[in-house]
Amino acid sequence: MKKSIACTVFMALLGAVIACGAAWAQVDWMQSKGVEIRFLMNKHPFTTFIEPKIPEFEKLTGIKVVMEVFPEDQYRNKRTIELNAGGKIDGFMIMPGQDKLYYWKAGWLQPLDGFIKDPTLTEASWDPNDFFASFTKAATIDGKQIGVVINTETSLLAYRKDLFSQFKVKVPETMKELEETAKFFHGKEVDGKKLVGITLRGKGAAATSQWVDFLYSFGGSWTSPQGKSNLAAPGSIASFKFYGDLLRNYGPEGGTMLHWAESTSAFMEGKAAMIYDANVFKSLYENPKESKVAGKVGYAVIPAGPAGSVPHVSNWSLAINKNSPADRQKAAWLFIQWATNKPNALGALLAGVPAGRASAWNSPEYKAGDKQPDWTANTQKSFELGQPQWNPPVINVPEIRDITGQVIVEAIQGKDVEAAAKKAAELMDKKMEI
Repeated sequence: MKKSIACTVFMALLGAVIACGAAWAQVDWMQSKGVEIRFLMNKHPFTTFIEPKIPEFEKLTGIKVVMEVFPEDQYRNKRTIELNAGGKIDGFMIMPGQDKLYYWKAGWLQPLDGFIKDPTLTEASWDPNDFFASFTKAATIDGKQIGVVINTETSLLAYRKDLFSQFKVKVPETMKELEETAKFFHGKEVDGKKLVGITLRGKGAAATSQWVDFLYSFGGSWTSPQGKSNLAAPGSIASFKFYGDLLRNYGPEGGTMLHWAESTSAFMEGKAAMIYDANVFKSLYENPKESKVAGKVGYAVIPAGPAGSVPHVSNWSLAINKNSPADRQKAAWLFIQWATNKPNALGALLAGVPAGRASAWNSPEYKAGDKQPDWTANTQKSFELGQPQWNPPVINVPEIRDITGQVIVEAIQGKDVEAAAKKAAELMDKKMEI
């Protein structure tokens, strides 16, 4: 009896050891030795960071990486043409908010979940939970993860903290306060110049990527739960009206002609008290050679509307071609895993590429050189609050952005916003049926 119990205990312990060993099995990085993989990449700061490090990966794995890099417009065209033609592409960069629906329906995106969960292919230290959840969600479709984030973006309210301090104005936390603050500063004379209260993008489709944060903060959305256009819903109409009124009443003249370059220039020239735009433009605002407001800028999340503070998040991710052979898919995953590991995420962030890993932002190395901690804190807060639908969840994104942009233009011009939104919703529904 004692022998039987001892044997049972021994077998149980042995099973636990084996299970534990499997769970913590180290990846054999040489398992795809001799395989050659081809990645198409956008000319991007992350590409600039990772490309010189490829020999490290090749030495680690014995995998040959052919990386071809192209300027963005050329890259997008080449990627689509080659995937459509069945060219030899194993991996590529994708902006999920722009292309994931189209690429998924075309059959070009390999789900990564199987690779991620396989302990013989993915190190436990890679830690998928270290990525900001909003970006993993952005790279997920039909419950399948199709990309791993390599750079991140959101938008922030940037404001002249010197003027806010001088006039004892608090940073707006609600949309009502945002309007009141813009009104307070608009027309105020500072250093012999008259300020505008706020500057925003207003040039049609180009404005949609920033207006979308107002859309969701006012309780609107691109589409309804039934998959129809939601542009004419009450919250959506309210966002159009608020955005248009804000820019028309308290922004620069010619608001409908403002793209990001014109809007950021106005702020950098010291002509505006506030700007709402992409967080990456900190590098412009804080450049003393180009900006008159360098060192005078504060940063905050988008003020809360009726639905709260809901910024967007966007990103570039690395993806695997579903039509690539299985051996090259496995090698491509090893490359993606290596390129997005914690050391590379930190290195990219220190090189100026906003990383998708929380550990990089929270590292002592990053914090030691952080000159704008409020930008960092509010960027991270926006990552946590953010929703990924900065573009409409449709195949024909550019057409729907054009339709939506026309409503923004009419709102800035003070026209009938409700009528414009209803017309846009009808057009959007027709386009989505094609």
